[in-house]
Amino acid sequence: MTGPPHVRQATDYLSARGWAPTDRWRGGTVWSWRDFDVLVPPGDDLADTPRRMRDLVECVADAEGRTPRAVERDMAVPAVDVVSYRLRGSGIALPAGVRAVRAVRDLVATCARDVLGDPAGSRAPAEVPALLDRALLSLDESVFGVEVLLPVDDVPEPLGRLTALRVLRVCAVVRQAVVAADEVAFDEVFRQGVGRDVCATLADLAGPHRAEPFELGFRWSVLRPVEGGATTVEFPGGAGERVWAASRRGPAGAPVAAVVEGPVTGLADDEHGERWRIQVRGTPVVDGIATGRERLVPVRLDGERAYGAALEAHRTGRTVRVSGSTHRTGKDIAVDPGGFTVVEDVDG
Repeated sequence: MTGPPHVRQATDYLSARGWAPTDRWRGGTVWSWRDFDVLVPPGDDLADTPRRMRDLVECVADAEGRTPRAVERDMAVPAVDVVSYRLRGSGIALPAGVRAVRAVRDLVATCARDVLGDPAGSRAPAEVPALLDRALLSLDESVFGVEVLLPVDDVPEPLGRLTALRVLRVCAVVRQAVVAADEVAFDEVFRQGVGRDVCATLADLAGPHRAEPFELGFRWSVLRPVEGGATTVEFPGGAGERVWAASRRGPAGAPVAAVVEGPVTGLADDEHGERWRIQVRGTPVVDGIATGRERLVPVRLDGERAYGAALEAHRTGRTVRVSGSTHRTGKDIAVDPGGFTVVEDVDG
């Protein structure tokens, strides 16, 4: 930013954020939101417009509980999603700070590759460096941290938006493993497609000894809001050490074949966490051997279609059959493609 926003930028922002024009005064327009009113000048060509726009930014920031800097940025550059990283604490040594900024870049780049379906280890497709070249970097003024502004193009599924959503999902899945008491929690992280390299990258955000608390925030373009609005994923102190250890250890041993048959007893689908999860009551058969007595078996389905079929089977009380894979140290079954079926009723 080199100056206050233009009048058109301000009105576009106010409209997108729920403000509404309610009156006219001395050629300008009064915009209102809740109990707050701001005056937008009639044009950019007046001598006092820059001063009045700075006043407007201050008032909007006060009304919305944001910083003037953030409001001014969103007015000037509205077509971006903002992924922010902040390390809690008073300061950070230069080597660790450089490592953290590099980790933010690598996290965004890796998630962009995931969105494009590009396997790790291969050469990144041209879209990834192009996205990074267009992304803007902003420094946090209060604590150590950076903000990455990803462009949100006017297309149905912009890469910048999909990348930001992928970063959010990765952070949510890893944090869930961090706070879990289960020692095999990170096996679920790996089963959900989060690689060891991503875990190592997240660990590098936790300060010089990977021990400090940190957070990643997500704020969506005012032009294309996301349901639920802005959100933050907070990692407690010590999280970096656990994530780093998991990245070094990797997933459990090779998966083995598993089958379970029975009624569906529960379903859950979290768009920002674990997708398409169900519970089946039955005796799992692992590597050809029945394992213990009948119990509730967590199952991770392979897509929305299978989840819909499971929902219908649960509603009607029909039996389902799940075939897929599991880890000997794990407790759930990941369904193979086409491995979920509803058992046909057989007349006696």
